[in-house]
Amino acid sequence: MGLFERSGLYTGMTEAHLSCIKDFELKFVCYKEFDDPAEPTFPGLYYKGKTLPLARVVAVAEAFHPTGNPIPDDINELIQLFGTFAGMLKDLEKKKVLDHIWQEVGITLVAPLPRPNRILAIGRNYADHAAELGNESPTEPIVFLKASSSVIGHESPIVLPSNVGRVDFEGELAVVIGKSGQNISEHDALSFVAGYTLFNDVTARDMQKRDLARGLPWFLSKGLDTFGPMGPYIVTPDEVKDPQSLELTVTVNGEVVQQVNTSKMIFSVAQIIAYLSAKIALEPGDVIITGTPSGIAALHAGDIVEVTIPEIGTLRNPVIGAEMSE
Repeated sequence: MGLFERSGLYTGMTEAHLSCIKDFELKFVCYKEFDDPAEPTFPGLYYKGKTLPLARVVAVAEAFHPTGNPIPDDINELIQLFGTFAGMLKDLEKKKVLDHIWQEVGITLVAPLPRPNRILAIGRNYADHAAELGNESPTEPIVFLKASSSVIGHESPIVLPSNVGRVDFEGELAVVIGKSGQNISEHDALSFVAGYTLFNDVTARDMQKRDLARGLPWFLSKGLDTFGPMGPYIVTPDEVKDPQSLELTVTVNGEVVQQVNTSKMIFSVAQIIAYLSAKIALEPGDVIITGTPSGIAALHAGDIVEVTIPEIGTLRNPVIGAEMSE
């Protein structure tokens, strides 16, 4: 479930960004009917430039092949049914039925999972990023939590607090867990993935360094409000044939600042899932962010930061100062 900015989700995107995503017909999304934080969110699909309410699509699918499967109210719970819905939707696409389903208009994009069950983050998972921070490459995954309340969607502003100093971007591939599991083998790990999305692990770098120097966790420097841009959609695993062969690019104001192939990860997606599940039971709606490459730098008010993986799309967020958010 990803989400959309009114009917013009791609406002501000370049033709290059559009060409990256136009071949990928079906993406899960989440949206609000009005641009109001108090409004409920609804799951939907992004299909051929249209936002289709998932409830409406499933109702049509039920008319063709009754299953009696309701859509759960809880979006994290819905993640478990992605595989079921994907088959139904592919069938509707084949029959050209999706082309005739009424789309939503006047809606606002939010994060694909507005409040993930947990955000499990992997630190220093690219050797060049560890080196630029003056650290050795880890011999096992470095795991930390990021606050679910930090999550914002595509086109929502990253707000720079006035008292924290330098704030950095960190573009990452994110993995959404679709079913519960513990002690998962590497061989089976990817079968627990509901889909993939994009994440910007925004970090208050000066605060993080101060905390590390005092022997404190870095949770607060990672978890400030708006420091978790995610989206714009969740794509199902059949759209991402191999999570270790994706080209990740981050731009600031159109200039490339981070670029890497995910084959350069120290620990693969499968290894991370196996490692985490040996320590804690993974649950539907958990989001694993897999680490950022080298090239981190400070964000400034007025910047536009974009995270792109062609198989997924482009996550775009403006940056504003705290005074502009009041």
